[in-house]
Amino acid sequence: MNRTAFRIASVLLAAGMLFSLTGCWNYSEIDDMSIVAGVALDKNKADNNIQMTVEMIDTQGGLQDNQTGFKMLSLTGDTIFSIARSMISLTGRKLFWSHAKAIIISEELAREGLVNVIDWYSRDTETRADVYIFVASEKNAREVLNLNQTNKTIMSFELAQMMKDEPFTGTAPVVEIWDFIDKLETPGKSAIAPLINISEMNGQKNGRVNGTAVFAEDRMVGKLDGTETQYALFVKNKVKGGVLTIDNERGRPTYSLEILSNRTKVKPVWENGKLQIQVHTLTHTGLDEVMSTVDLTGNESLAAIENRAGAQVQRNILSVIRKLQRDYQTDIFGFGKAVHDTIPRSWHKLEERWPEEFKELDVKVTSKVIIQSTAKSSRTIKLGD
Repeated sequence: MNRTAFRIASVLLAAGMLFSLTGCWNYSEIDDMSIVAGVALDKNKADNNIQMTVEMIDTQGGLQDNQTGFKMLSLTGDTIFSIARSMISLTGRKLFWSHAKAIIISEELAREGLVNVIDWYSRDTETRADVYIFVASEKNAREVLNLNQTNKTIMSFELAQMMKDEPFTGTAPVVEIWDFIDKLETPGKSAIAPLINISEMNGQKNGRVNGTAVFAEDRMVGKLDGTETQYALFVKNKVKGGVLTIDNERGRPTYSLEILSNRTKVKPVWENGKLQIQVHTLTHTGLDEVMSTVDLTGNESLAAIENRAGAQVQRNILSVIRKLQRDYQTDIFGFGKAVHDTIPRSWHKLEERWPEEFKELDVKVTSKVIIQSTAKSSRTIKLGD
């Protein structure tokens, strides 16, 4: 049984157990239900309404036959709730929302504001708060779900698996809808969401999660690419894995350091009458690749690589912070929340003008990288004569 089939079976089993425990439905009624796997939200330009596309698990023969597939259904309307209810009349089945894994929102809708399109999903008792949220870089969000036609898999489940594996890559944030809404409602924090696009290789199209959509209040105002995202996650203390590519002394990419762990501390202080944010990162790594025959005991010692890696992390963290200050004036790092928690009296004075304060905020970064292992070998490959 492949991974997708296993997840489908798990969903059906959970649904069956739920129904049997509650007594609300019985097994035969599962045939009359469509289990929602994921949702894509777009703007329908024809009537300026919202278009919702639902990816559904089709339990053709019910639990007894264990036959499953997927269906796609799109409908437009004024509100998400009205669309969801209208879909019942089209499918002839109840829509079961509790096992949905992904909600994909088009960039066009995201730039207009998301409160109107996510309020129902967060409020309705049949939906769950741990669904992953994405912003589509494609023309519309439906295109991402449509990949199930070529991949023959339930795309929403695949996206959920990508998010579970993403901490090992570290090029996109992992955001559930409850966390997104929490950031919208918390003073001193701004929301982010992972970007998803469609990549094509050898004629095969696949969804790729890479980069970050940046929000000011509920409106998307900009993007970070995958590399910028990695260093933004350093600041947010959200780095659990990934790779650092480090240059040699001549500036050529030579070393691959696998991130084993990272700890980031953010400390607001007053320096000479001015608010300053101090960011310190400590990253433990393993040396997993050396694209050189140079001896690691001379000028290119492990200590030298560590110093160069620390300087690179520090430089790139500062660069992404400056970009957020200069281009977007939105505090995705939670510096304002840190001020609120550490020096609340100062926050009361700064809260109302925090976007302006954030833009001019003095930020100091220090980064240290430790190479604590060199994998299976502590030397480089030596070429024979």
